[in-house]
Amino acid sequence: MQVDSGDKASVNANEKNVMHGIRSLTLVSSGIRRNDPDKEQSDELPRSSLYERTLKTVTLDETSLSKSPWWRRGIYKILPASISMAIETYLVRKKFDVVISWSDKNGLLFASLLKLTHTKFPHVALMFWISKPRKAAILKRVHSHISTMILWTSTHRDFAINHLGIPPEKIRFITYYVDHKFFRPMPRETDRICSVGVEMRDYPTLIKAMRGLDIKCHIAAGMTRGFLQDTVKAIYREPELPPNLTVGLVPMNELRNLYARSRFVVTPLLPTDSDNGLTAILEAMAMGKAVICSRTKGQVDVIIDGKTGIFVPQGDPVALREAIKYLWENPAVAEEMGREGRKRIEEKFTWDQFVDNIKNIVIDTVENERRRANRTNA
Repeated sequence: MQVDSGDKASVNANEKNVMHGIRSLTLVSSGIRRNDPDKEQSDELPRSSLYERTLKTVTLDETSLSKSPWWRRGIYKILPASISMAIETYLVRKKFDVVISWSDKNGLLFASLLKLTHTKFPHVALMFWISKPRKAAILKRVHSHISTMILWTSTHRDFAINHLGIPPEKIRFITYYVDHKFFRPMPRETDRICSVGVEMRDYPTLIKAMRGLDIKCHIAAGMTRGFLQDTVKAIYREPELPPNLTVGLVPMNELRNLYARSRFVVTPLLPTDSDNGLTAILEAMAMGKAVICSRTKGQVDVIIDGKTGIFVPQGDPVALREAIKYLWENPAVAEEMGREGRKRIEEKFTWDQFVDNIKNIVIDTVENERRRANRTNA
């Protein structure tokens, strides 16, 4: 569903949009994937609609702006989309009991508007990489207007408490997710390995590690949101790619097949204090695949070294090469790690668990804000 913010708005307190008596609005970036429910049902795409169905939430994204009154549409045309969406969320907020912001930029912009207007409103913010200096500086000033902050990286939780001074009780630490029903073990002959993703990837190190090996590898990376990230450009700056390595994005159903055909998955990372690579790592583990990953400060909460995968020193092609050779030449070890990884996913990292966690946090946040308001008005 999308919000219609005109004078005759379709959004109201009807039963369709009620969860435990709570009306929620979810502010998402246009890049957040929203799948065709029919393709989800036919097992062509992950079940992204589970979030909207479970929370019975209304989604506001870039396409929602076209439904605002004409005079606002004129203003929005000259503003960045993220600012326009934050303003629209602020203007329609009274139709809801809580706003859920899904991305750092969305959360910071909406919290800033609340603070600038001296407005208190229940706000649950899912935050992804809060340690970047600019984001951290803004968050330190506006976290007063975030009721609950959801984090899934222990390094970020510690950073929020120790460096930004955010009260621990305001932070909810949960595990991230993968749709374990879509990404699942599939019997295939494993004739290659793969690496997936673009953010903070160290592909030059992987390319060096693959040179001279008699192992096929596909790097599933390419143009995203209309441009090539520097991590992908680095691939094409190589004088010559080894013949056993191919590069290119693949559609979601083909990505699942790529994971299935891979004996294990490699996630080479640049130095980072965030959990970059997390989505690909969780997808691989859900498929029952071992993961070789660069050891970074931020990637600490998912892979169990020696049990579900192998950590190698960041930027070390020799160590990466040795880990690749070891798992390739010991398929039974890779298979056992894959089984343990799948088990870990089912225990802690499913999409269903994540959505239930968000739902419960939203309910708790609204109830806490209502109690606080009642005490203030008493």
